[in-house]
Amino acid sequence: MKKVKIGFIGCGFMGQCVHLPSFMRVKGAEVVALSDLRFGLAKAVAKRWGIPRVYRSHIELIEDEDIDAVVEITNKFVHAEIAIDSLKAGKHVFTEKPMATCSRDAEEMVRLAERENLKLMVGYMKRYDPGVLKAKEAFDDFIKHDKVTYARSHIFMGDWICGPTAEPMIETDEKYPEIEPRFPEFLPRELRDLMNTLLEQVHDINLPRYFLGDPVAVESVKRWPWGSIVILDYGDHPLILEVGSLSADFWDEELLIHFRDGWIDVRPPPPLLRNVPAKVHIYKAGKVQRDEYPHGAHSWSFERQAQHFVDCIIEDREPISNGADSYKDIAIIESIMKTAIKGTRTKIKI
Repeated sequence: MKKVKIGFIGCGFMGQCVHLPSFMRVKGAEVVALSDLRFGLAKAVAKRWGIPRVYRSHIELIEDEDIDAVVEITNKFVHAEIAIDSLKAGKHVFTEKPMATCSRDAEEMVRLAERENLKLMVGYMKRYDPGVLKAKEAFDDFIKHDKVTYARSHIFMGDWICGPTAEPMIETDEKYPEIEPRFPEFLPRELRDLMNTLLEQVHDINLPRYFLGDPVAVESVKRWPWGSIVILDYGDHPLILEVGSLSADFWDEELLIHFRDGWIDVRPPPPLLRNVPAKVHIYKAGKVQRDEYPHGAHSWSFERQAQHFVDCIIEDREPISNGADSYKDIAIIESIMKTAIKGTRTKIKI
């Protein structure tokens, strides 16, 4: 079978240092074109990686009939615009998270992908982390004989790069494009910072859903200068979402799921720390109490998700982090914002 020919959009930090190297290494694909509004930068990056064609914009790139799929690693406020244009042009789409900054745009992306029978995948690389997959196996075993009583999703960040990047970043003196923020129409300006934070840290809404399914409502939102706490209602148990910031030389992120007779504690690695899986601690109560520390394989979740996208195109199967599922994260964030505005419970409609 012929290789999937990829057009890569965006030459910023995450594009150069994470996603482009990942897609250059996957099996069954070939990066044949690249675009960035900073054309000099695009040409320099293409030269480094031996990419044959360079375009000034995503519009020019998606007109290339040789391209099967696009990978867009751009500013979050234009994710939806680029994805919608690419889907209309008949291209499969991989987009960085968040897929959009309002549910209306996310819904349009899903509708187009379904109508055109195209793959739409969102970059939730934590779902492909070998340690997370070990934790998911343990979770599936737990719920056969137990039930969730409480969950906590915590992200205060810290050092997410961990030293020099493997691929040094090319920079030029070209000005970064001016991009207009795009938020839901109902959102007051004074709450933009909170929604922006939730969009940036959407992994910690998405990852709990990978285990627990979908929440039914937002119970409450508490804000303070350095963070926020959100209580999500999962029906028979709550999930406490803690989002904030921390200046530290370590990475502070955790998903904790309690059962009646034990817990699963997942600690994802700093995102750019290559080939290090999430740390997993499983505690099981009973006559013989056990602590287990299953270890995932040494591989990088970014490369694993890139391979998954290509495999889904070749094998015509739906991505794990597909557009329809990822849309729910944007709908949940909008529901959180509605509770922040009115101060009362908001039912999540997904």
